[in-house]
Order: sequence, then structure tokens, then C-alpha cells
Amino acid sequence: MALSGFERVRIGIYNAIDDETIKPENIFDIGPDSKTFGSTVSASITNIAPTATPINGSDQIWKTPGKGTGNISVAFVANTMDKAVRAKILGMDTKDGYQTISSDTEAPYCVFELISHDAQNEKAKARIALLKGRFSLGNVDPKTNTNTTVYSQDNLTFTAVDRNDGKTYVEAIEDDDFDIDKYEMDVFGQKVTNPDGGATSSPKTLPSTD
Repeated sequence: MALSGFERVRIGIYNAIDDETIKPENIFDIGPDSKTFGSTVSASITNIAPTATPINGSDQIWKTPGKGTGNISVAFVANTMDKAVRAKILGMDTKDGYQTISSDTEAPYCVFELISHDAQNEKAKARIALLKGRFSLGNVDPKTNTNTTVYSQDNLTFTAVDRNDGKTYVEAIEDDDFDIDKYEMDVFGQKVTNPDGGATSSPKTLPSTD
């Protein structure tokens, strides 16, 4: 799918490891009109298809399996992601105003949706959703030079797994056949888009992570 730009992401946190439902207050929007939660820079999705490894037999290639998905991973870069959202999706412990990663840290399973535009018709949104996976912290790199402040971005990795129904990856262009209600019910288990056309119904104030 050829894309133009990178408008926003929406992240939904599953209730528990064995509970693939999402509370509305645990859906977060990172995009241009949600400045509290930050802005997107890039997302590189790799290994969507499985590696086709030939199986030899009788002096020839007997079979080349290619069923299912690969080990899907997303390298995600964001500007100024809200610290409470970042802590929640990474499973960090928040107490007394600071976040901790420890030997007991376990990131929750999330839905990760990327919203771009169709390269052929830039008025049409393009949506990609990884239906289940976990975020991990890639690197933290404060830096400077002799006379200029250098901004350090949030670098996260999302590693996808199959949802319980076997689904992993969804993509769509918002054309005449696209049904936003059915799409959001499949991806988030609920309607998320505001009736007035806004991108999300995510809360404007974050729940406490203490």
C-alpha cells in the first residue's frame, strides 16, 4: 500500500493478558489535534509476510511454505509522547512522580493503529492496524552540540502476535466501500471515531498510573 504522510496513531490497551477487550479510557490518540499526547514521526513495519523457506526432497524443491504472517515488528518514532501514555503502554511502574522498569516489568498487550493517507488520493485516509502486540523501549538518547538544543525523540518497538481469533494485521483505504463502524468494531471492539468526524473519542485527561 503506497502511503502519503503519517497523520497519527491510536493505541488501545487490552484489559489483561487473557482479556482482549479494551476500556474506552484506555484508547489513546497521538496526532496533530491531540497535543497532550504528542505527535508522530515515522513507523517502519517489517516482516509482515513469513519467510518462505524451501523444503527439499527427491533432489528438488518439494514445498515452499508461505502460510500466515512473519514476525511482525514496528519501529515507531514519536515526538514528546505524553509520559503517562508512554508509561502505560510500556508497563512501567509509576510512583511518586517517576517511572521505573524492573525485573517484574511486563508490558500490556495493545492494539496499534497507524493512520496515513493514500498516495494516489491524498484526501482518503489509509489505515493500518496491528491487532495485538507489545511495546518495548528502544533507546533513550539525550544529545546536544556546541550551540544548539537537539531534541530527543521517543523510539519504541512494537512486536505483534496473533490475536486469539488468528488475526494479526489489517489495512484499509477509506473509499466508498469502507465501513468505519465495522472496521473499528473489528480493531478496537467498539466505535472510537466521534460522530462529528473527529479522529478519536479518547479522554482529554489521563487516568492516574499511580
